[in-house]
Amino acid sequence: MDNYIIDNNKIRMQCDVKNLYCERIFVKSDKEWVPVLCSVPFATIPTDERHFAAFAQEPTEPYVKMEGESARICLEHPDYTVSRTIRLSQKADAVDFTVTFRVKKKITLRALEDKWSFLPDRREQDDALTGPLDFVWSQRIKTLPADFVSHYNFRTPIVMMQQGEIFAGIVPGLENVKKEDLDKAPLGMDLDVTRDRYPWMSYGVIVGQEMTPDKPCEAGHSHIVRGSSPEFCRVVLDTGDEITYSYSIIVSPQPVKLGYRYAVRYLWQRYGAPQMELEHSLPNNPRFRDVKTLKQWQLEIWDKNAENDYFSYTKDGKTVGGITGRRQGEWFSRTDHKHDLWYACWLQEFVTGYGTYLYGKSSGKHKWMERAEQILNHILSAPRTMGMFPVICYYESDGSETWLKDDGWAGYRNEFHTLHMSWTAWLMLRWGTKAFPGRMEDILEFCKPYADFLIARQHEDGCIPSWYDDDGNPSRVQFRDFNAETATSALFLMEIGEIAKNEQYLAAGMKGLDFITEYVIPRKRWFDLETFLSCSRKDFDFYDSITAQYPQCNLSQIHASIAYLKRYHITQKENDLKLAEQMADYLLLTQQLWNHPLLHINSFGGFTVQNADNEWSDVREGLCAMLLYQYYLATGKQEYLERSVAAMHAGFEVLPYENWAHCGYEGMQYDSSLLWGGGVILTAAEYLDAEMGAMAIDADGGFGTGIDGCVVKKVEVNGDEILIDATFVGREENSPFSMRVFSRNSRKYTIKINDRVIGEFSPEQLKNKILINGME
Repeated sequence: MDNYIIDNNKIRMQCDVKNLYCERIFVKSDKEWVPVLCSVPFATIPTDERHFAAFAQEPTEPYVKMEGESARICLEHPDYTVSRTIRLSQKADAVDFTVTFRVKKKITLRALEDKWSFLPDRREQDDALTGPLDFVWSQRIKTLPADFVSHYNFRTPIVMMQQGEIFAGIVPGLENVKKEDLDKAPLGMDLDVTRDRYPWMSYGVIVGQEMTPDKPCEAGHSHIVRGSSPEFCRVVLDTGDEITYSYSIIVSPQPVKLGYRYAVRYLWQRYGAPQMELEHSLPNNPRFRDVKTLKQWQLEIWDKNAENDYFSYTKDGKTVGGITGRRQGEWFSRTDHKHDLWYACWLQEFVTGYGTYLYGKSSGKHKWMERAEQILNHILSAPRTMGMFPVICYYESDGSETWLKDDGWAGYRNEFHTLHMSWTAWLMLRWGTKAFPGRMEDILEFCKPYADFLIARQHEDGCIPSWYDDDGNPSRVQFRDFNAETATSALFLMEIGEIAKNEQYLAAGMKGLDFITEYVIPRKRWFDLETFLSCSRKDFDFYDSITAQYPQCNLSQIHASIAYLKRYHITQKENDLKLAEQMADYLLLTQQLWNHPLLHINSFGGFTVQNADNEWSDVREGLCAMLLYQYYLATGKQEYLERSVAAMHAGFEVLPYENWAHCGYEGMQYDSSLLWGGGVILTAAEYLDAEMGAMAIDADGGFGTGIDGCVVKKVEVNGDEILIDATFVGREENSPFSMRVFSRNSRKYTIKINDRVIGEFSPEQLKNKILINGME
């Protein structure tokens, strides 16, 4: 028999034994079996210096045993035995693999991978709108051919490709991977789209160049490369030793360029959702061992740190102030006073200030609400040029101010930057509407000239240049005709257009978002300042021609996700909601679903930054937590709510640092200020607490999640009864807390928690948080 076949009428797996042993995967599309992937295990000779040389299989005897929708293969070689178990998944459009490599004599390995060639026809075209494939994605792009996706990059563990409707992705099997497993046999993924006859993806054991905290790797802290030095880049197996790894291949007909959405759902169900029911999903920061609940974090961050960092002074007869950023003062402050106020895309007074406002409102400590208004007073006093305004202010020891127009680290400090200005102006509008409606006239007076400035300089295609000189002219050819920062200005213009009832502003905002749809999304060119000017610095024309991917950062993706949802709220069109969800789901590819056993934090739920750097959890996850909650409200989907809460929880794991494992592994964590640290995370917690309290229950969907000091194990809705099984962590079960029940019907409910009747609540009561066990 020359080949063996298993299929489930959706996926066909064929094992060929004639000549070289070969595995092929087909998918049924339009009632036809379409070849998708092909592999000749194994891809790399253990001791070969070449990158991918096929095993010489002449002395190998293959044995295949078929069992229903699974197969067992044994490849006997004089030096080793390869055992492969292949199963068609019962839960998804996927094939599950388990591979065991057992040696009969001492063997030294450089790599041991399954390499899968992607068979749909590849285009020759490769330009800004159309690539060789319709879609390619990996957590890491390449600068060097030896770059690969190390297990230190397995935040969202997948590599994937799509051409037309044919989608395929490799997902590592990480459920049982432990520290000792990675020490013995480090795992990795790789891909190449352009250099071989077919694009390919691989997974298995890949030895990387030695990395230490002092020497991240051969190519620098933003690269992890295949090992090349013989003295340490090896896995040594003695007689009888074995290596086992597992993975799955998703293969499915999917809408063109949108197969990643199927992968996002698959990954959450496999790795994400099960963790939401575990107690370790709650924050457990080892640097703050006694700080568990929101009230405890409020004492630590607001009453201690923010109290120390807040400062104010009198300007033009008003008290102005903010929380010091403690950043770059030694570079640009004339007196090195360390009193700096930031209105930028990372450090942002309005984000942290909104958290202090919510804290003051809920706790009765009204000084924090007053201080929040002092932040507003400060930016309203900023000098303006044709509507533009600087975004960083150093309050000098002599009582004067030094203003910068842009971030001096990742920008051009003498030029105005729309990303910072538009983000600040949008926050002012949102902030004012929620916190200071009586100040909206002042805010609109500040924002309207800036909106007029943007409209006057918007290109016909919708793009808005990023940097400007004092005369209002685009000052940089970089980001003049193309950038993803346009999403931030589009968001601001739609917001002010809606508030001011100005159709011109609204139209310009919609036009800017159309630019993102037509020119950014097709090749995922998410170009913002962080993509090129921050920790992973590169030329503005950088392109990974090996994997056919552009560098991209999720900062502009976050702003775009907010903008698309904003457009839906304005238009109420289903197609706009569909586009918003497509955007949000793409952003979710940067959310972490695996707790790496070599990291000393619970990284689950956190957000990484970009595909050209290595850091794990970054405090931008606080922004994502608030954003994903809004997506839950718009859709009612359980996953968005759970991901929102997971993102917020993950932020507390990182503190006091702004991110974790900056080089991919522990050894470099940066301790930033509250403005890009605890202030962002606690603002997210304050916001979710104001919206939902300690527990959220969706009565229509029959699900729930613990937010503060509790884990929801199960929710049952029986008629007018809601039965909740919950575990309380860091708080007594009978202590006062608040919760939110979401219901879109007009039914009253009796709520039971752990078989204890809490009370009966009317539809009117359920529109807001309800208090349990008395007042908080």
